[in-house]
Amino acid sequence: MDFTIFKRNYYCLVSGLPDIIIDGNKPGETSREFKNELAEQLHTSDYKLAELLYLHYDNKNLLNLLLKQDKQFINHGNYTEDYLEEQIKEPTDIVDYMKQLIYNFKAETSGKSNLSYENELQNLYYEYVLQVKNNFLNQWFKFDGDVKNILAAANCYKYGYDIEKQLIRVKEEDDVYETLIKRGLKADSLADEVPDADKILQIAESEMDISEKEKALDNIRWEFLDEHTFFNYFNIEKILSYVIKLKIVERWIELDNETGKAFFNKLINDIKMSYNFPEEYSLAKSKKIDNN
Repeated sequence: MDFTIFKRNYYCLVSGLPDIIIDGNKPGETSREFKNELAEQLHTSDYKLAELLYLHYDNKNLLNLLLKQDKQFINHGNYTEDYLEEQIKEPTDIVDYMKQLIYNFKAETSGKSNLSYENELQNLYYEYVLQVKNNFLNQWFKFDGDVKNILAAANCYKYGYDIEKQLIRVKEEDDVYETLIKRGLKADSLADEVPDADKILQIAESEMDISEKEKALDNIRWEFLDEHTFFNYFNIEKILSYVIKLKIVERWIELDNETGKAFFNKLINDIKMSYNFPEEYSLAKSKKIDNN
């Protein structure tokens, strides 16, 4: 998964991001619609990076079909329902980690130390996406996996679950994973590996209900995205960060309209702030045709 090529700037796409927000409650485009727009405007190599962010939906759909959970199919992913059903019958042209899960499921085995199929899929997924040669995405996937592991570990210690069956090994040599299992929830042990480890631990160990914890953790995720794209103005990292934020907004609008509105307002403010570009990015440059 080597997408390392020279950086392209998407002046028109990025400067047009505010135009895709049409009302005061939710984004004007869904993740699926924005994905279709990206397919038309991004270079093939950059679009492959964006596709990695939509695999999250494909994972849910695959489990739904494999385990016959009878949940509504999510149309935001890379694969249609018909295509996934065909691949389950005979996996020929689907990402490798999904092939592996399908093979294991049919053999009624787990390749990940008898984990549940859901947790095995998460392990395989992170192993796959962390092969990407894009520094921003690599940092994002690692951070997001670590946040999920810290929250899961806190719940395991609190309720007496088997922690080794609940955590995901985000990468082959995963110091955060090993620390959580062997040393527990210690901020000083995690500080070098996880940004804002103390804040994340405080939230994870708090008495807030799971919804409030998720809101607080999404705020930390948002801050991470802002920090890691601060000097990205028109390139693919700016767009990838927007995709992630759009997914956060969408999820909370579905679960909690007030929280969704709050994240929506953050998204708008972030876009407005993005117009305060350094002087080298003049209006003349912003009118250039995207370098595809």
